[in-house]
Amino acid sequence: MKKISRIFILLLAAAMTLIFAWRNPSAKTPPKRPEPAATSGPTPAAESVSSDAGQPPAPVAEPPAPVKPHTEESRASSRRDLANPLVTSSFQEATKSSVAGSDSPIAADLDKINLMFRDYRTLMGENPVGTNAEIMKAVMGGNPKSAMLGPPEGQSVNGIGELVDKWGNPYFFHQLTRDLMEIRSAGPDGRLWNEDDIIGK
Repeated sequence: MKKISRIFILLLAAAMTLIFAWRNPSAKTPPKRPEPAATSGPTPAAESVSSDAGQPPAPVAEPPAPVKPHTEESRASSRRDLANPLVTSSFQEATKSSVAGSDSPIAADLDKINLMFRDYRTLMGENPVGTNAEIMKAVMGGNPKSAMLGPPEGQSVNGIGELVDKWGNPYFFHQLTRDLMEIRSAGPDGRLWNEDDIIGK
């Protein structure tokens, strides 16, 4: 009899447990844990990296500005500046005063050579090109208009047609642009490319 009573009590307890679970479904699943809120700051991993480094991150370098290539318009503008008589004249005067000043022994000769090249440009539209002898040949009638524009007054050419300075040494002519010519005398020592050279433009 006692054994039957125990079985009955166990069955009754199991039945009550089932009834309680059926009436309270929320008790079947465990409550969800709240998710952490999203933040705009650095992640813990990033904070650890920054703290390990001990210094703030280096700023990002800006890319260099693109180099503008030369265009036909920019080249034409440069040519217009060089062709401007005021620009060319001021540049020539500044160069002559600093390189071959008025106290130079051949300053007057350089001025006359500049006038010779100016007359040639006026007639032909640009400087003559070539060596000293080739340039003097063009200036002395060997040009398309057969114009005789040299040699300058008081100056002469040597046996191979080169214009020479007061020491008898040939000038060195360098065509910087179609409108600007460098004139270099070797000076009293007769050797080019040293400190006593006399330069005019």
